[in-house]
Amino acid sequence: MKRIIIGTAGHVDHGKTSLIKAMTGVDCDRLKEEKQRGLTIELGFTSLDLPSGEKVGVVDVPGHVRFIRHMLSGASGIDLVMLVVAADEGVMPQTIEHIQICSLLGIQRGVVVLTKTDMVDDDLLELAFSDIRDFISHTFLKDAPVVAVSSMNGNGIEELKRVLDEQIRSLEERRITGIPILPVDRVFTIKGFGTVVTGTMKQGVFEEDQEVEIQPAGRKARVRHIQVHGQETGRAMAGMRTAINLQGFSREDIDRGQWVVPAGVFKPTRLIDARLDLLDKPRKGEVKIHIGTAELTGEMSLHSVDELIVARIRLKEPVIAALGDRFIIRSISPSLTLAGGTVLNPSPQRRFSEEIARDLLSAEKICQVTGIVKDAGVRGISKKDLAAVFAEGVSSVERAIGDLLSSGQIIRFDPNNDLYVFDAYARSLKALMLEKVGEYHAAHASSPGISREHLRSSLKGSVDPKLFHKLLTDLMKKGEIEEIGPDIRKKGFAPTLGDVMEAVGEKVCQMLSASGFEPPRIQELAEKLSIGPKQMEEVTAFLTRQGRLIKIKDDLYATDVMVSRLKDKVREFIAENASLAPADMKQIIGVSRKYAIPFLEYLDRIHFTVRVENVRKLGLGK
Repeated sequence: MKRIIIGTAGHVDHGKTSLIKAMTGVDCDRLKEEKQRGLTIELGFTSLDLPSGEKVGVVDVPGHVRFIRHMLSGASGIDLVMLVVAADEGVMPQTIEHIQICSLLGIQRGVVVLTKTDMVDDDLLELAFSDIRDFISHTFLKDAPVVAVSSMNGNGIEELKRVLDEQIRSLEERRITGIPILPVDRVFTIKGFGTVVTGTMKQGVFEEDQEVEIQPAGRKARVRHIQVHGQETGRAMAGMRTAINLQGFSREDIDRGQWVVPAGVFKPTRLIDARLDLLDKPRKGEVKIHIGTAELTGEMSLHSVDELIVARIRLKEPVIAALGDRFIIRSISPSLTLAGGTVLNPSPQRRFSEEIARDLLSAEKICQVTGIVKDAGVRGISKKDLAAVFAEGVSSVERAIGDLLSSGQIIRFDPNNDLYVFDAYARSLKALMLEKVGEYHAAHASSPGISREHLRSSLKGSVDPKLFHKLLTDLMKKGEIEEIGPDIRKKGFAPTLGDVMEAVGEKVCQMLSASGFEPPRIQELAEKLSIGPKQMEEVTAFLTRQGRLIKIKDDLYATDVMVSRLKDKVREFIAENASLAPADMKQIIGVSRKYAIPFLEYLDRIHFTVRVENVRKLGLGK
């Protein structure tokens, strides 16, 4: 079996479904309404045996303009198109729109089929040939073979099969490498088996018993059974019409447009950057986005980058996409095809940037990787998430990452998780960190430095904690900053109160010393010295860090000299009496219980004393 999907395209009632039936014996119109109206509404699927013995998948799409969304869903998985044109009508509006859609989706190969030849004479048939040749001369089908057939009497059917056989010989199969993806185009339930989803394998390989995820819903499931072209098989590969029986899933849990993917790889997005190929002038307001088998609503903002049109698309619903995915944009009213798009970034993290867009517009993998790393900003991006942007395994980006690391364009800041950031951003961030430390020193001259978390939160963007740690370490190694306890400061910085506050500090120490073991509260000192609470707090904190003041409790402080004297008195008393009671504390320092208890609790807190029942003995901190 060749992993190729042939799809029909063309105007309504030009004989697409009848052609498939004549070629395969299968009527793709399965719905009752389709039978009654003689009109294809939903996608139809079958397989075709070719003269060489190859078997390929076939997708029959509806031709009526009202069902264009179904046509788009089927066309997204086509490798070779059969453009069907009725000889008795020639090129019609949906003929034109379908060929435009195929071109915008990147389909490059096809065969033109003139149907209903039994309904025209030789002169009209020759005119139809001329008409179609003129039409396709400006399309990707300009060199495609044109085959005349009749589905009624079978004329030309075997010739068409032979031509298709020749065409697919030189057609490359879809890659089985990369992350397996099945865009869902049908969901149904089989009694005794459960929920079944079908689609055309976009890439990769799925196997039975594999754990998968339905995205963007994010629900996990397990592959119970796999069928390919109606045959039970243990695996499905890219380019195959595939049915997967999902274990533990109900019909209501999944719908057309979602992806079956391996668990834990893709993240849903509502924002996409893409290159556009416009068929009509840009329009403001909402548009329909047809990507894979999904139909979504969104709004576009357009940008010109080196004469190319790049759009940022904001979607109302989440979607899964990968770099390089093709999609179609249509207006809502009237319903017209406006443009085709190619995904440049499936989940942009920053405001639109022409510089990043240029990287992503490049055909070079290393440039695209550069653009994605730039877009990740100071959050950084892991090798796994970087590969997921391309819907590939991590090995696919390793060469580009290696080259960028060697040239110094990116840096790795977490070897365990392989996290990367653009080097220019890292350098700018280091400069900003130094600037923020300097600003903090200027605003808080008495403080020994800025805390790590305060510094990180003052930076622009959500800086990854691991990146912050690496850059901080780099700055310390270069001797530009130093870490003293919990604080970061510039090398050589010495905290100071300034002349005025230094004088206040001296007065505070003098007043506390003069008060002995009955020190006034800090608030009282502030009032006596006529300074505000914040200034007093700054002076107190500064003197405490210097060790000249010691916090006893709340806003009760004592000088280091007084605390030293307190320890001596307590040590001597316990040495002589074996223990110290609260009443003893009042006696030896000559104060009331109001001061004795806070001093006693302070000594317990620093383990100078230890409480045994209702007395104190010397502790380990003596």
